[in-house]
Amino acid sequence: MAYVPILKGKRGEFTALENVDATVQAHIRPILEIVPGGALREVMETFRDHAWNHLPKGLEVAVDSGALWHAGPVGGCFTGHSMNWLSESFGAWCLPLVPVFRIHDPSEALVEVRDVQRAHGLGATLRLDVFELAEDASVISRKVRAALRMVRLAPEQVDLLLDAGYLPSDTAVAQTVPAMLHALGWAHTVPWRHVVAASGSFPPTLKPLLRGRPNRLHRWETALWHKVARSFEGAPPDFGDYGVSHPAMPKGGWRGDPHLRYTVGEDWQVYIETRQRTGNDDFFVLCQDLLRSDHWPSQGESTSWGDHHIALCARGHRSKAGTATEWRAWATSHHMAVVTHAMRSMGTP
Repeated sequence: MAYVPILKGKRGEFTALENVDATVQAHIRPILEIVPGGALREVMETFRDHAWNHLPKGLEVAVDSGALWHAGPVGGCFTGHSMNWLSESFGAWCLPLVPVFRIHDPSEALVEVRDVQRAHGLGATLRLDVFELAEDASVISRKVRAALRMVRLAPEQVDLLLDAGYLPSDTAVAQTVPAMLHALGWAHTVPWRHVVAASGSFPPTLKPLLRGRPNRLHRWETALWHKVARSFEGAPPDFGDYGVSHPAMPKGGWRGDPHLRYTVGEDWQVYIETRQRTGNDDFFVLCQDLLRSDHWPSQGESTSWGDHHIALCARGHRSKAGTATEWRAWATSHHMAVVTHAMRSMGTP
C-alpha cells in the first residue's frame, strides 16, 4: 500500500519533498496541484523552477494543472496550454511527469494529457469525485471510457484517485463511507494500475483556533480509510490525503501568528503563538512547548528533516525562526514521515 499526498505546488511542499529520506520516498506517489495566482506564465515558471531545484532524483510526481485550463495558452513563443508547457520543461531536465486528468476536462485538455503521457511514458492519474460516481455510475462509466480513449491509455496504465474532498466531522465521514464503498466496488471491476481513496480534513483557516496551547484536530481522512478498509471485501485502496492543507485551492495565504501543524497519530496538534516578540521569534516558544510535550515523538529530531529544524528552533540553535513557507515545509516533512511509518509498521495510515 502506498501513500499519495496531494500537495499544493508551493515552495514549502517542494522543499519538503526535496528533503524526504529514501524510506519515505519509496512509499509515496505525490500529486502536485498547480495553484493559480497572478499571470499564468509567472505561475508556470515558478512551479517549473521549484521542480527543477527541489524534486529529488527518481521521484515520480503527478501534476494537476486542471485549475489553470481556463487561463488559456501559457504565452510567449509557446502556443500550448499549461500541461504541454510543463511536459517540455520537465523533459528538458529529465524529470518524470505523470499528468492528471478528469472526465469533465475539455477535449483539448485531454489531447494534451495524451501528448504528455506519450512523451514521458508513465501513464496518467484520473481523478474522480466519489459522490458524482455514486449518483449515476453508468453515466460516469461512459465518460471514463470516452476520456481513456481520448488520452490513449488503458486502465492498467492509469492510477484512479477516488476523491471525497473535505471531511470536517464524524458525520461527514459516516455520510461518505457508502459513496466510497460504492466507488471502490465500481473501481474493482476495472484493472486500474492503482486505486487511491483520498480525502482531507484540515480546516480552511487557523484564525478561530486558540493561542498558547495546542489545538487537537482529528484527521478524519484516516477514519474514512479505516471504515472503508474494514467493510470492503477486496484489497484495501492506497491512502491519499492533502497533507497539512485544506483540500480547496487557497484564496490567499494566511500570514498570521507563528504556527505549526504537527501530525500526531490520527490527529494534528496545531500550535499557534500570538505575536509578542520580534519578527517570528514566537515560533521558538511553540517549538520549545512541543519538545516538552507528549506530542514530541520518541524518535525525536530523527523522525524527519522537518523535525530536525523544529528541534534546532527549540534549542536556540537557529538565529531566525523561519517563515510561514519554512513552517509548512517542516510540517509537511514530518507529516509524510509519520504517515509512511504508520503504513510500514501497522499497514494503516
